[in-house]
Amino acid sequence: MADLNELLTSFTRVRGVVAAVLVGHDGLPLQSVVAPGVDEADVDVLGAIAASGLVPAQEIGQHTERGGIKQAIYEFDRGVVVIEPMGSAILVVVTDAVASLGFLRLQARKAHPELQAILADL
Repeated sequence: MADLNELLTSFTRVRGVVAAVLVGHDGLPLQSVVAPGVDEADVDVLGAIAASGLVPAQEIGQHTERGGIKQAIYEFDRGVVVIEPMGSAILVVVTDAVASLGFLRLQARKAHPELQAILADL
């Protein structure tokens, strides 16, 4: 089984991914891997925003009777942010505009069981 750093690094191998961060529900980063030139201080802010941003998305799912959230994708002018609940943590992946969203979603689906297994042992 891969370790947490290896799994997060696998996201940064996807063309266009600039950061892969695992944060607690309190918004504090547990582990992160960022591309060169990305400020690590931004990771702390990103974690806090992602954790608080997940709450409204979960409420939308409950209100519309769609169930629990599996993944949230926010598309911006210069890239995409993917937020995925992982039980006791939240995976946040940040891309620039050239990233392949389909490939990124495939990578997230592939890494999900291993990430959850590692988190269960923490």
